[in-house]
Amino acid sequence: MTVADSQTATGTEPAPAPEKPERRSGRDLAMVVVERYALVILFGITLIFFSVWSKTASTFTTKANIQNVLGNQAVIGILAMAIIIPLACGEFDFSVGSVAGLSQVLCAGFMARLGAPLPVAVLAAIAIGALIGLSNGNTVARIGVNSLIVTLGVSTVLGGVVLWYTKGLTQSNGISQTLINAGSGNWLGIPRTLYYLLVVAAVIYYVLEQTPFGRYLYSIGSNREAARLVGLRVERLVLIAFVLSGSLAGLAGVLLVARNGTSSPQLGTISDSLQALSAAYLGATAIKPGRFNVIGTLVAIFFLAFTVTGLSLAGVASWINDVFNGAALFVAVLISTIIGRKRAGVA
Repeated sequence: MTVADSQTATGTEPAPAPEKPERRSGRDLAMVVVERYALVILFGITLIFFSVWSKTASTFTTKANIQNVLGNQAVIGILAMAIIIPLACGEFDFSVGSVAGLSQVLCAGFMARLGAPLPVAVLAAIAIGALIGLSNGNTVARIGVNSLIVTLGVSTVLGGVVLWYTKGLTQSNGISQTLINAGSGNWLGIPRTLYYLLVVAAVIYYVLEQTPFGRYLYSIGSNREAARLVGLRVERLVLIAFVLSGSLAGLAGVLLVARNGTSSPQLGTISDSLQALSAAYLGATAIKPGRFNVIGTLVAIFFLAFTVTGLSLAGVASWINDVFNGAALFVAVLISTIIGRKRAGVA
């Protein structure tokens, strides 16, 4: 009796052979690589272009210029890290720039006007950012008001508070020299502020990619009702996301004071929020397309920064910078939407 006969006699059927995994063609793999690393490739092309262009070749690749660009992007970078946390769960936080603006004037004011020790001033500024995030989160998660409307309104209010508190004046006296030293100069040839950005980025990367909390946020952003049905406490998670966003924005404000050695009512505005949002959406088209991610956001930040710097060194009119950042946001949102719909269709 054969194996087939014995299986028939006993009433059993042979187990089906395991299906072989579908192999991707070379073209498909190439498309995946292009989709993930197109922004990185474009960034490299941009660096090469400005390095050899006659109008910028003599200044673009200088050590001073590179250090200046890297150091100046730390604040926008931290704001971008702040904004991708609520974005991961499908919410906007347009108040991060204004929270940073309020935190920087309060941090300087606590030291200059109240004589507060440096640790107290720093922690108080970050705590105020967290409280604003808590207010935003409660309004969005508990009451159900649209996050775009809430945070835009809060951002406008905070701008008015900053002007009232500072009377439109810059604060430069009474700021701790220790704080200024921590935010200025270089260490091992790299601006100190860049190290803070890398530490924050590493922490946010770990939280979003390696912890249940991060996976829960992405689940909420993907399908909120499904996340609620599987038992996730959606309102609480969204609330925490806004608190973290506000805390990081407060930290960015402290870093503004450390980097500049002063506080100014002209720093920390809705414009900074838009730059951070542009980087977040542009970053969502790279590395992990269709998903807000830390590494893609970092690439986007420096792509935008070096491109704008190259254009400035070439003598392009200053209004081009705003046009470029706005166009980058438009294109990034468009591409992210297309990628999201494509992946949803495949799913």
